Amino acid sequence: MKRVIALLGTLVVLAALVGPSAAAPAPNTSAQSSLNWLRSQQQPDGGFAGLGSSSDAGTTASAAIAIAAAGVDPSLVLNDGHAVTDFLAASTSSYGASTGGAANLALAAYASGLNPHSLGGVDLIARIQSAYNASTGLYDPQLYVDAYAVLALEAARATVPPAALDALANAQAADGGWSYTGSKEKGQSDTNTTAVVIEALVAGGRTNSPVESAARSYLHTAQTADGSFVYQVGAENPPVGDANSTALVVQALVALGQDPNSATWGHAVDALRHFENADGAFRYRDDTPGDNLLATVQAIPALMLEPLPIAPQTAFGHATVEQRAMQPEKARPGCTYFAVVGHNLCAGFQAYWNQFGGLATYGYPLTEEFHGCDPQGWCGTMQYFERAIFEWHPGIA
Repeated sequence: MKRVIALLGTLVVLAALVGPSAAAPAPNTSAQSSLNWLRSQQQPDGGFAGLGSSSDAGTTASAAIAIAAAGVDPSLVLNDGHAVTDFLAASTSSYGASTGGAANLALAAYASGLNPHSLGGVDLIARIQSAYNASTGLYDPQLYVDAYAVLALEAARATVPPAALDALANAQAADGGWSYTGSKEKGQSDTNTTAVVIEALVAGGRTNSPVESAARSYLHTAQTADGSFVYQVGAENPPVGDANSTALVVQALVALGQDPNSATWGHAVDALRHFENADGAFRYRDDTPGDNLLATVQAIPALMLEPLPIAPQTAFGHATVEQRAMQPEKARPGCTYFAVVGHNLCAGFQAYWNQFGGLATYGYPLTEEFHGCDPQGWCGTMQYFERAIFEWHPGIA
């Protein structure tokens, strides 16, 4: 293809037909609307907000896992040029300092096709391993966190001592469940901890045992008449299920080789879908009908029938700068936004596009502005259009 280069002050316009974007794999339609809503909640720094308005590393790690479970590379989900994985990499020193934080980030890195041994320059797996207490067999006294640590190590194919799996199995209460604190007292078991412990034991190869059978029995007692699951058996009368607990149990059932939408399990996936609002977001419970981000990020992997750890697709984690720039963005202040392609046209490129032909001459933008390199080896700010490539060459008159 012929490339025509014209020096226009400090702007270089390369006349060319730019090929189609290298799009991420299409997600399964069962979670598409939820994924679309989730993407609309991304902050300009690439993260997702927790309980407050600012981005939170734990929530963002869970969002990355959900996005990957839906078949989309988290490194190609951007806002203002910042990807989900960029925010995670910047969070390793602070959030990743705790065992739970390191485990959550490691699982998100693994699902995103990144190396949990070197995320943001930090070896998250080594951090988890350093927390192991040989006398208790636990990485953390809180069993939910401990199970996440085991899942992260299994995902990274790191050695998990048999005693660590024994400790999880031995923490099972008489009712067949596990509690967040590790207490075996009556009424302390909860479905959320039970679900992630089951996934950890399955990932560690502990299946088809009396422990598994008792766990299934406990989960049956935690299911309501409508098919949803409660957080804790006996906590409310009548029992009220919630989206988070239902989603986590669905994942655990898949890990156990069960069909969560069978009659045996009360059509639990259909029960989970009941919590989906019209915009694709999930509510926590029917008595709290507002959109809930955490409920949504936990529901998506369950809808996809993907238990932890989420395995990445082959192409994940290898996006080029061009591929990142081709991903749709939100409108930016002071720019012309083309909703039909999801891209902005800003600053000098915007002024030149408007002055010298606009849409008829150059077509729609196919990327955001990005720092890239051309075939001749020049590197700098550029933007692709349907019929041109704009390059910014400072100092060239």
